[in-house]
Amino acid sequence: MDTSKRYISMCKKALEMQQYWKPQNGDYFYGRPYDIDEEDVPPGINIYFECEDEYYCVIPRNYSIKEGFKGESDAVFLPRLDNLYKMVLHDTPYELMERFCKWSAKLTITMQERYQTLEQLWMAFVMETNHGLLWSGKDWVLKENK
Repeated sequence: MDTSKRYISMCKKALEMQQYWKPQNGDYFYGRPYDIDEEDVPPGINIYFECEDEYYCVIPRNYSIKEGFKGESDAVFLPRLDNLYKMVLHDTPYELMERFCKWSAKLTITMQERYQTLEQLWMAFVMETNHGLLWSGKDWVLKENK
């Protein structure tokens, strides 16, 4: 699982993906869990865990299991590969892989150098396929149609 600063930045700026996040057990997120209010404790990587005893839950700050996010949250959803696969509409896994292979074969050397992990590569595929956005190295920008 990619927990690099680059991947966190890519995810944080992928607002199209962040706004639809409905936390599930096992989801990775960057931020502070709800029970840590100390501003001097830096945010970190957490794995969402919902349980009956709230003392043991690991959920983002400003998140309610019953009501979802309330107000601003510093939590950034970090999708695993299986999360990313599910974000692209496809009929069969073979169709998904064929589309991914055709897309990745067209990447320029510059684009290939921007994506250093499978999560980063699949995130770029999802964002371009679903939203027409490319990672500039700093932000998601609209793809220019040529």
